[in-house]
Amino acid sequence: MLKRYILIVPFVLWALQMVGQESNSSVLSLHKGKINRKTAKIGTVEGKKYGVHLKEDLEGADHRARPDVEVEIKAPGQGLYVLESEAYPMDRGLLEKEDTTGLLTTYAYFQLGNSRRTKRIVFDRYKAGRQELGKFALIEGEQKLKIWLPNNLNLSTITLKPYEAPVAPPEAKAYVPKVQPIGEHPRLWVNRENLSMVKGRLTSAENKEAWEKVKDRALEPYSFDFDLEKEIFYDEHLEQVIEQKAFYYLMTQDNAVGQEAVELVTNYLSVLEFGNVTYGDITREIGRSLYVGALVYDWCYPLIDTQTKATLRKEFKRLVLDMEIGWPPFHGLESIINGHGNEAQICRDMLSWSLAVYDEDPEPYKYISYTVLEQLVPMRKFEYQSPRHNQGIDYGGYRFGWEMHAVWLYYRMLGYSVFDDNIKNMTDYWLYMRTPDGNMLRDGDMFSVKYANSGEFYWKNPQTMLLCYAFSGNPLVKGEFYKQGALPNNPVLFLLLNDPSLEPEYGLEQLPLTKDFGPVLGSMVARTGWNQERNSNDVVAEIKGGGYHFGNHQHADAGALQIYYRGIQVGDLGLYLSYGSPYDFNFNKRSISHSMMLAVDPNEELLFRTKTNDGGTRFSQRFPTTPTETQTDPWFNVGFVRSSATEKNANNPSYSYYNIDLTAAYSSKMEAYSRGFLFLNLERQDVPAAIILTDEMQVQDSTFKKYWQINTLNAPKEEQGQLVLNSELEGKVGKTYVNMVLPKQEDRDLQVLGGKESTHVFGTKYEVNSNWPEANGYRIIYAPKEERKRDRFLTIFQMVDGEENPLKVDFEEYDYYYLVRLADKIVYISKGKELIEESIAVDVPYGQGEKEVVFAGVQEGFWNVYGEKGDINFNCIVDEGRNTLSFTSKGGKFIVKPGRSYQASESVLDTN
Repeated sequence: MLKRYILIVPFVLWALQMVGQESNSSVLSLHKGKINRKTAKIGTVEGKKYGVHLKEDLEGADHRARPDVEVEIKAPGQGLYVLESEAYPMDRGLLEKEDTTGLLTTYAYFQLGNSRRTKRIVFDRYKAGRQELGKFALIEGEQKLKIWLPNNLNLSTITLKPYEAPVAPPEAKAYVPKVQPIGEHPRLWVNRENLSMVKGRLTSAENKEAWEKVKDRALEPYSFDFDLEKEIFYDEHLEQVIEQKAFYYLMTQDNAVGQEAVELVTNYLSVLEFGNVTYGDITREIGRSLYVGALVYDWCYPLIDTQTKATLRKEFKRLVLDMEIGWPPFHGLESIINGHGNEAQICRDMLSWSLAVYDEDPEPYKYISYTVLEQLVPMRKFEYQSPRHNQGIDYGGYRFGWEMHAVWLYYRMLGYSVFDDNIKNMTDYWLYMRTPDGNMLRDGDMFSVKYANSGEFYWKNPQTMLLCYAFSGNPLVKGEFYKQGALPNNPVLFLLLNDPSLEPEYGLEQLPLTKDFGPVLGSMVARTGWNQERNSNDVVAEIKGGGYHFGNHQHADAGALQIYYRGIQVGDLGLYLSYGSPYDFNFNKRSISHSMMLAVDPNEELLFRTKTNDGGTRFSQRFPTTPTETQTDPWFNVGFVRSSATEKNANNPSYSYYNIDLTAAYSSKMEAYSRGFLFLNLERQDVPAAIILTDEMQVQDSTFKKYWQINTLNAPKEEQGQLVLNSELEGKVGKTYVNMVLPKQEDRDLQVLGGKESTHVFGTKYEVNSNWPEANGYRIIYAPKEERKRDRFLTIFQMVDGEENPLKVDFEEYDYYYLVRLADKIVYISKGKELIEESIAVDVPYGQGEKEVVFAGVQEGFWNVYGEKGDINFNCIVDEGRNTLSFTSKGGKFIVKPGRSYQASESVLDTN
C-alpha cells in the first residue's frame, strides 16, 4: 500500500568547491519527491510553477502524523547547510482574507532525519514565497527531509547550499586580547571583591522593594512543562524567572534555588527555537536568551556539572549563529560601531557569553574583545568629545544603553574602565534636549513617536539613565531615572547597580542655560530657564551643524533650527514610521523636513535609493568605523564650527552665539555657506527671547535656486508685516514673530505648504498617516527673486507671550556686519564667514536704561574700547573660536577697534 503514494527520488548534493570558489547549491522540485497522495497533490500556479499543495483544508500540520512530502538528501560531508524554499499562494485573496496579523505569515513543518519537527515560515508579506528556512546540521550520507504543508500554498522547490559563516579579518584571527578575563567566577556584573558591596545594598531602604520582589519570585518553585520532541518559541517571563533565581543564588548561596535556575535554563534552551523569524528584530530576543543563559553559567558555575556545561555551550553556539551580526561577529552589513551591531547583541549578549565560557572556550572572547576594545572603545573616545549621540534621541538612547552594558561588564570584572571617561558626560544630551512638555527636541529617527499619543507623551529611557548615573555618580541623572518611572520590571539590574547613598536631584537649575556640544557633532542648545513643568514659560532653541555625519538613523540636517515655546514653534516635520520607505528616504531623513536652507542643483546625483532632489545637504547611509576614517574621508565631513561663545555669566548668559561653516555638508553645488545664530535671553515675560539668524550662501551656478525654509506645526498668520507662528500648551499661547529683514519683501517670494502638501518634495508626493501634528504641518519657504550666485539672509525671531506685542527692531547694514537694536541689546553681528576686523563707532543712547552691546563674529586677538569723554578705555582679548566681545553702558559714544592700547586698562569693565 505504501508504494501507491510514495515515489523515491534521491536528492543529491554535489561536493563543495575548493576554498575561494563559489559554493554549490542544489535545487529540488518537490513535485518529483515522495508525495502522500492522501493529503497532497501536484499542482501549478498560473499554469507555470509546479509544486505540491494540500488537497483540501486539513487539520493543522503539527497534528498530522504522516508528512505530505518527503525527500532524501545526501550531503557530501558533515556540516551546516542552509535550506531555502519557494512557494506560491493558491489564492492570494483568500490568504489576505484569512490573515489576522497583517504579515501574511504562513508556516510549514520540517523534520530532518531523526531531529524533532520544526516550524518554519514559507510565505509572508516581506519576502513572499522565497524564504530562507534556516541553518541545518547534516551528517554525511543520506537522510530524509519530511515536510508538512500549510493550506492554500503551493510549495515548489527546496534549495540546499553550504552555510558560509562570516569571515573574521586577519587581525581578529591573530588577536591576543590585551585585557584578559579574571580567572574566577563570578565575573559578570560582579567579581569576588565587589560582590559583598552589592549584597550589602540589598536591604537598604531604596533597594528593599526590588530585593523582596526578586526573593519572592526566586523562592517560588516554577513548573516548566516541556517535551524534547516539541520546540517552543521564546518565553520572556520564564527568562526573567531564571535570571532572578540565578541572582538570588549569587546573593545568598541558596543551592536549591541555584540548582533550579540551572535546570530551568538547560531545559528551556533544549527546546527553544526561533526558526527563521527575521523581522521584528528577533536578534534582540535571541540575544536575551543567550544573555540569561550566560548569567546562569557564570553565577551558578559551582553547581553545574561538566556535561551540563558542555550542553549549555552547544546551545549558546546554536543561538549566536542566527544573530544578525553572525558568528564570528563580522557580518558584512553589520558593525559594532553603528546599526544593529551597536546594540545588545555584542555589548551585552555575546560579551556576557564570551566571558562566562572563557575557561572552557576562549575563542568567543577573542573575537568579542577585538570588536569592543579595538573598534568600539577608540571610536567612542573620539566621538564622545561631543556629548550627544549621532543616532539621535531615541536610537541614541537605546544603543548607548547597550554600550553602557559593555562599560559595566568590564568595569565590574576588572575594577577599572576600559572606556574613556568622556562617556560619563553623554547624559548631558538628554538633559538639554528635554522640552517642558515632556518631549524632546527632535534629533534622528524617533521611534517613540510610533507608540505614543502626541498629547501627553513623556520621553523616557530609564534603563539607560540607571546605567549612566550609577557609573558617573551624577545625582541629576538619577533624578531623571525616577522622573522617567524607574525600572520596576528589571529589579536585578537595579540591584546590581544602584547605590542608595547617591541621593537623586530633580532640579536642573545648577546647569548652565546654554550647552555647546563640541566639535564632532556640532550643535548648541540655548534656553531661558530650567522650569520643566508643562506650564513653563521657558524658551528652548537649538542650532545644529559642524562636525561629521555617521549615517543610519542620523538625518541630513546640518544647520537645522528648532525653537520651543509652549510647544514646537520651529522644527522638523519628518516622522519615523518605516525604515527605508520612500517617505523615509525622500522626506523624513532628508533636509527638506527640517528648518534649514536648500539649494537645488537639477543635476545633483541621487544616492542611497533616493528618488527626489530636495536641494539639501548630502544624504548618507555610510558610516565611518575609525577616528582616522572619520577625519580624513571628506564624505563624512559636514562643516565646522567657526565660533561658539556665551556671555561671561556662564550659567545664565544674556546671549549665546554660534557660527558654522556648512559648505562641506552640501555637494559641490555649494561654493560657500555660513549660518550664524545669536540667542538673546531677554529675561522678560512679554518677550522672553529673540534669535538673530544670518545666512550667507554662495552656489556654483546662479541658476541653482536657493530656499530659506522653516517648518512649523500650526498654520502661520501674517501680522504687522511679519509671519506669526503659534502654539498652545496648558492654556497658554506662545507666538514666534518671524521678521525676515533680508532679502527685502520686494526681492523675495514666499510659499507656504500646509497639510498633505507639506510632505511634497518639489512636486513629488510623499504622504504619511499619523496622529502626530507633524504629518500635517507647514513649510514656510522664502526664495530670492533674482538669480545670483550669492545671497544673504537676515531673520529675527521673537518669542512673544500670548497677545503681547513684539518689540521694535532697528536695523542697519554695513559691508561686513549688521547692526540690530532690540530690547536692551545693541548687536553687531557678522554677515557670514568674514569676521569683523574694522573699527566701529558705537552710540549708546542716554535715558533708556542700561544697554548691552554685543559684537558677534569679530576677529580674534586684542580689541580696544574707549569712550569719547576719555573716561572709558580698556583692552580685551577675543579668543579664537569664540569671536565675541560685549560690554554694558547706560549711555555714551565709543570706538571699538582691533588692537591694544598702551594707556588702556587690561580688564573688561561695565561702562556705567
